[in-house]
Order: sequence, then C-alpha cells, then structure tokens
Amino acid sequence: MKYLFLSIIATGFLSSLAHGTESDAGKYRKCMSLVDSNASEATIYATDWIFSGGGIPAGHCKALGLLGTGKAVEAANLLEKLVEDMAIKGNMTPDGAKKNAGLRVQLYAQAALAWKEAGQDDTSYYDKSYMAYSSALSAIVGDVFQSKRALFHELYLARGTLQILRGQYKAAIEDFTLAIDKDSQQFEGFLQRAKAYRKRRMYMEARLDLKIAAKLEAAHPGILLESGIVFRAQEKKSEARRVWQELIDLYPKSDYAALARTNLDLLDL
Repeated sequence: MKYLFLSIIATGFLSSLAHGTESDAGKYRKCMSLVDSNASEATIYATDWIFSGGGIPAGHCKALGLLGTGKAVEAANLLEKLVEDMAIKGNMTPDGAKKNAGLRVQLYAQAALAWKEAGQDDTSYYDKSYMAYSSALSAIVGDVFQSKRALFHELYLARGTLQILRGQYKAAIEDFTLAIDKDSQQFEGFLQRAKAYRKRRMYMEARLDLKIAAKLEAAHPGILLESGIVFRAQEKKSEARRVWQELIDLYPKSDYAALARTNLDLLDL
C-alpha cells in the first residue's frame, strides 16, 4: 500500500513536465526509478535537484524516498507542503487550478498513507491521515478524472480501513457503504464493511456482507479468514474451525493461513 496512487502521480508529473525541458522529465524518471531500487539514494538525488530548482516534481520524489526509508512523518509533511505550493501556483488562473486538481488529489492521498504509516508508532497521526483522506475526497471536482467513480471507491475504502484503526466503526461502515455505492462489483468493500460490523457486534450484517463478498470473489483467503472470525464471535466454533481449515488447505503457505492456524490454536483455549 505504500506507493498507492504512485503511477497516476508519476504520469501527472511527467505530463506537467511536457512543456519543460527534456532534462527535467529525465531527472524525474531517474529519481522515481531510484525510489524503487534505493530510496536513500533517491532522497539524496531529489534533495540536490531541489537545490538546483527542481520544484514540485523533485519534492514529490524526495517525499517518496523519505517514505521508503521509514521517515513517514517527514514524507507526509513534505507531501502536504507540495499541495500548498501547487495551490499557490495553480490557482493563479482557472485553467491552472484545473490542471493541478488531479495531482492535488493524489498528493493528499499519499500524504494520508504516510500519516497512516506513522500512526503505527503514534496513533495520534491517524487523525492527520483522516484529514488528508478527506481533503483528497473533497478535491475531486468536475470532470478532471475520467475514472472518478473508481477513485472515489478506492479513497472511501482507504479511509474506511483507517476509521477501523481509529476505532470509529460506525464511520467506517459509512465509508465502506459509500465505496460500495461507487462500485458494487468489487468484493473489498463488502469484506471491509463486514469487519466493521463485527467490531460493532452486528454479526448478522457481517455475515450478509461476507456472503456477498464470497459470491464476487470465491474462496478469497481474506473472506475465509474473516468468516471464521465472525463464526467464533458468534460462539460457532465448529463452523469457524471448518472455514479456517479450508483456508489452510487452499493457501497453506500464505500469511492468511498462518493467521488461521493461530486462530485455531486460540479456539482450543
């Protein structure tokens, strides 16, 4: 999840460089390649580029380099600063504002992911992640995006999973419902909403969502794992055991299977 939206952002920046120099576009490609192969080197390269006038593309590459080296807070702050810089430059004319709208959404989304990662060590950062996701959603306007529904779907899913981490289960259900409204043919919204329902002990609703998810994506390990967890919460141990064993049989070397084995051990306590 770390580089979610990365390809869209890269495309957008390269497009914005189309009227710049060939050197600028080449530097951005090189820097983004370093992000994948050596994040520390990417950060150094981007910093030097910034000092030589690299601007927002250089800053974006540096932010991803920072994220890749575990400096999530610095990355998030830089990504949000880039949004502010784009607002100052892009809002000078209506055309400029529209041109930057897509990048603004993507930068907010990546800032949200960075704050979410930082929240693993300090949960107070989850609030910043929530604000960034909300800003990304608010920034989706007009006809800037050809696949606007898909982007809404993805962002609502992401904010919903964050809401679970924040313990805001009702809000999570609302976000997952919005995601489902945007695309009801994807199983992930139903699976994640089932988790939120379970957290609220709304087991019948969770089971219904898991049933729909299973129809959309048969025998998915995440669905099987969650189904067993809901069965256990309902004190249906034999059903939980059956589902988790099915998961282990189908995906014996997966992380899901490891979690299922742990849950089976706990079932016997």
